[in-house]
Amino acid sequence: MSLQRPARHRGFTLPELVMTIVIVGILAVVAAPRFVSWKGFSSRGFYDEAQGVVRLAQKTAIAWRRSIFVCVTATDISAIRPDSTCAAPVPLAHPTTPGGQLKSTATDGVTLSPVQFSFNGLGQPSAPVTITLTSTITDDPARQIVVEPETGYVHR
Repeated sequence: MSLQRPARHRGFTLPELVMTIVIVGILAVVAAPRFVSWKGFSSRGFYDEAQGVVRLAQKTAIAWRRSIFVCVTATDISAIRPDSTCAAPVPLAHPTTPGGQLKSTATDGVTLSPVQFSFNGLGQPSAPVTITLTSTITDDPARQIVVEPETGYVHR
């Protein structure tokens, strides 16, 4: 005589389903504002672009073995040709974008601390530089781009 076990029912119980819905609801409440407000993301994107402009200006100065100027205004940052000035800038060509310029414009709510400096043929800046990006966007921190005086190393 063999005893058979009762068949197991596959699926979720009601408490498991309720808990899953509650957890998904909590995650949605926490994550939704981050996806609805894209301005914080665009601010960080501009910061990364601005840092890239400064790095490429330094690398171009080393590659060309001559001075490259960086002009920072309240709304944009650009690497300019050595034969132009910040008053009448002629931005360098972007190395990967045909017809593009080595320039980045700030998104709404972000301002830069204006400064002008150059990198010499060794990649060293003309003066110690700290570029500050301030934001009026909620929960968006102020950021800095620091250029080391001896080496020209560009970092946060």
